[in-house]
Amino acid sequence: MGDRSASETGPAWLREFFPGYFALVMGTGIVAVAARLLRHPVLSWPLFAIALAAYPVLWAILLARIVRFPRAVLADFVSHERGPTFLTIVAANGVLGSSFAVFDVLPGLLPVLFWFSIGLWTALVYGFLSTVTVSIVKPDLEHGLNGAWLLLVVATESLAVLGAFLALRTGAPPPLVFASLAFYLLGAMLYVLLSALIFFRWVFRPMLPAEMGAPWWINMGAVAIATLAGARLMALPGTDPNLLLVQRFVTPFTVLLWATSTFWIPLLAILFAWKELQRGPHGYDPGLWSVVFPLGMYVAATHDYATVAHLPFLDAIPRTVFWVALLAWVLTFIGMWVRLLRPRRTPAE
Repeated sequence: MGDRSASETGPAWLREFFPGYFALVMGTGIVAVAARLLRHPVLSWPLFAIALAAYPVLWAILLARIVRFPRAVLADFVSHERGPTFLTIVAANGVLGSSFAVFDVLPGLLPVLFWFSIGLWTALVYGFLSTVTVSIVKPDLEHGLNGAWLLLVVATESLAVLGAFLALRTGAPPPLVFASLAFYLLGAMLYVLLSALIFFRWVFRPMLPAEMGAPWWINMGAVAIATLAGARLMALPGTDPNLLLVQRFVTPFTVLLWATSTFWIPLLAILFAWKELQRGPHGYDPGLWSVVFPLGMYVAATHDYATVAHLPFLDAIPRTVFWVALLAWVLTFIGMWVRLLRPRRTPAE
């Protein structure tokens, strides 16, 4: 214990820092993309700047935490509850790369972010899953499974989105298109596996208001980003016969993904209204970014899908939901700064 206290001393906020805080970049970046797609430049550029500024700050905090509190980081990584949240790092890369493509800023960074994201995805996904698999002591389903597990899907689909954007700029080389399609389908398969467990946990196990946390909104966000990945694959130029076959498969499958993401919204709204009525107001927590990201992603995905599928009757949906996503972002962003600027109490107080 003496060695641990000597080697892991430092500010308590750094030791306890939430590993999933890269969801701030995810939520802000995708709302910026949605604003850009819907032609709200007064909103899109400031949001993009905030996401861009937050990214290196969060990396600096993460690296400082690894150096100062390696055991705390490791404990988080092998935890069923907090371990999956490390995958927000991969998803943040994907959202940032998508922002570069949509805003046409620093497009030369797309291949760097793509390969960096693949490396991070490989290390984090296989590291986390292998660790929790060989662990002897494991929580039961009620305490071990939460919406953050669907970040496995979000991170995987973010690679498909990033790969499709990169393919669009590089002439759609077949290996890159194939890799994007593979990540797209792998993410969908992971969603099927995890959503079945989640549905069982919700319907056949007791669910207390305190357990209806914000990360459950990733139920919707995971299928929304899969819809965006499908739309990006559909948008690739269909000159190659093999690519045309891919697009013919992706088109109807993406309808299924979009319909699933739409299905979740009313149910989540009902359940979270029930939670708020039962618990009352409980202030800001970093998990609220897990509400902002799915809403923003649903807007971007629906807009892109409606555009490439030539379904203009869907246009009203993203234009309406965008304001809900923006309101969620504003409230969460203000709550974060209120928490950061609030004087910290001493243990005696």
